[in-house]
Amino acid sequence: MITNSFAFYLKHMVHEEKPNQARSTLKKDEISHLPNDLTCQILSLLSTKEAVKTSVLSTRWRHLWLSLPSLELRSREFSGLKSFTTFGDRFFNSNSISCIQKVKLTIDIKDVDDGYCLTSWFDAAVKRKIQHLHVHSYSYADRRFNKMPQRLYNCETLVCLKLFQVALADAEFVSLPSLKAMYLEYIEFPNEATFETLVLCSPALECLKIVVSGDDEKVFRVHSRSLKRLTFDRVSPSVFDSAGVVIDAPRLCFMTIKDNVSKSFIIHNIESNSVLEISLIGFVRSIEIEDEFFDDMYDEYVPLRRSNIHKFLHAISMAKSMKISRGTFKIMCHYTKLEPLPQFGNMSYLDITLCLHDFQWLPAFLESFPNLKYLVLVCDDREEDHDVPSEEIDQVSFSSVPECLVSSLEFVDLIAPVQYDVEMKLVKYLLKNSAVLEKLILRLASNNSRRDDRLKKLVKFPRASTKCKVVIL
Repeated sequence: MITNSFAFYLKHMVHEEKPNQARSTLKKDEISHLPNDLTCQILSLLSTKEAVKTSVLSTRWRHLWLSLPSLELRSREFSGLKSFTTFGDRFFNSNSISCIQKVKLTIDIKDVDDGYCLTSWFDAAVKRKIQHLHVHSYSYADRRFNKMPQRLYNCETLVCLKLFQVALADAEFVSLPSLKAMYLEYIEFPNEATFETLVLCSPALECLKIVVSGDDEKVFRVHSRSLKRLTFDRVSPSVFDSAGVVIDAPRLCFMTIKDNVSKSFIIHNIESNSVLEISLIGFVRSIEIEDEFFDDMYDEYVPLRRSNIHKFLHAISMAKSMKISRGTFKIMCHYTKLEPLPQFGNMSYLDITLCLHDFQWLPAFLESFPNLKYLVLVCDDREEDHDVPSEEIDQVSFSSVPECLVSSLEFVDLIAPVQYDVEMKLVKYLLKNSAVLEKLILRLASNNSRRDDRLKKLVKFPRASTKCKVVIL
């Protein structure tokens, strides 16, 4: 609190007072008597621009900003490349021996792509035991990414690395023993081995996020004994037969996948009782259109990818919580035409996005989740549903009763417009057959013209569980 108060005071001084007045004021206050390390800690609470302005406050403060533990540079705040690099050179090439906790560079100038200034900056940052490095680069139409120097791959103290739209050099030797978090978004990798080595040679890595460029058809291999959290995002209008993902991370307990490209998604090892969020339709996508909702595509391509889908589903079957997209639900349902789903015996939480005419799959689908306690159903009311005659949608019926409804399901959260009879059929089916249900939440569309009529019918539905509460939102 004290350092925050001093930082606010300094910010006021450099903005409101003239240099001579500021120096006079500073002579009378307590800040001028603070030791350098504490003063630098206070200055670090200001923006880099504001911290540099404090150099006018006194002779003692003239070079104090060069020892700041953090630096944030935006190239667009400088008049050109020369002034940007000159400022950076002054900070990184100073004689300061203080440690650097964090550096954030935002580069708009494409002429930096040869990395000549970044090499010396990174060398200095590594020597000063940098812990957090963020580099955001914005490419232009010619896709000339700023290239990161080799020095990036060898740092004993680096804990967090965030890179956005940069090009990486070939990883000949990597040593990042302290790295715990790595975020790689729209990176230009020279080859598949560079990414694999980068992960493999980070033995303390716990959190990894990858956002793949739309034209990148590489196979991404994640081999890590320490990784706990993974986000993999590859969405592209293009289709690549060679694209794929391999995951071998026995301690992985949180995984988010959004991938409409990879034809192969192999999981060798993840922790049981993991938490998953999956939007994966690359298995069946064959043409460059938004086609994840066409049933004919699933009928044709799920059999062709049967082996890959089989291995993937069995690899995730020990998860305790899962959220799946509409396309992923369709893949799993069409897969049941070939063979049963594996049993997800550990799963207690399941979140499914589905369309109205896919309600028919639910009873058979839930047979694979015998111990489910919490079910979220999100009705994705798309135009595709509007093309299906309402009579056809409302003909969907529910007959079989899965084990989880009889013995374990306690909470249901249904997010649906409730414009069709099939939605009310589903609510009636769940209330009638869920023997231990404690609460059913029904989130209606705000523009539901039949709301009052639906509510009158709802209160009359029989309930298998005497303690079940129905909440309408």
